[in-house]
Amino acid sequence: MRIRLICAGLALAGGPALALEPSFDCTRAESGAEEAVCASDALASLDLELARLYELAAGGPHMTAEALAELKATQRGWIKGRDDCWKADDGIEACVARDYALRIAELRTGHADARAGEGASTGPVAILCEGFEDGISATFVNTAAPMVALIWGTDAVAVPQVEAASGAKYAGSGGYLGEVTFWSHGDEATLSIGGAPEMVCRQEEIG
Repeated sequence: MRIRLICAGLALAGGPALALEPSFDCTRAESGAEEAVCASDALASLDLELARLYELAAGGPHMTAEALAELKATQRGWIKGRDDCWKADDGIEACVARDYALRIAELRTGHADARAGEGASTGPVAILCEGFEDGISATFVNTAAPMVALIWGTDAVAVPQVEAASGAKYAGSGGYLGEVTFWSHGDEATLSIGGAPEMVCRQEEIG
């Protein structure tokens, strides 16, 4: 899946005491991105969920040798892109979190076996909004710092969950699109992009 990534802000809970270890050996961290993961429970929890999904996809009954080779190549490419997060204008931690959330969405969308069992992510869910031509795929990443990954057309954005009186609300910068706000209430939702009036949406499970 080729998508244009859109920057999104993320507030990561940090602190000196870390409870989680990521899927890789932190003593052998090879990039600033891996060092950031090793220093943050929020990022480590994203790494663990991604590793879980990757293992499910790679070892699933629907995986062929050709598809596995493609999955491995795609994962190597994703790692390279993640490791380039030191260049991000919004900081390495926000960039790494965004990349993990969007990769989680890609794995869940592209590999049915990755959706087996229960974990820290759900979806994809189809989001259909009044007045919005494109269908939107939403993946909810319920790790230590929850996020939602929204993908439509060639665009993708991952924004963090924020406090809300009800439902689950996600908001953050969508780069050139401006502020993106997605507010989910059961099977209903609202979406605002770039300060435009909220669109009324409905959510439908994707088989």
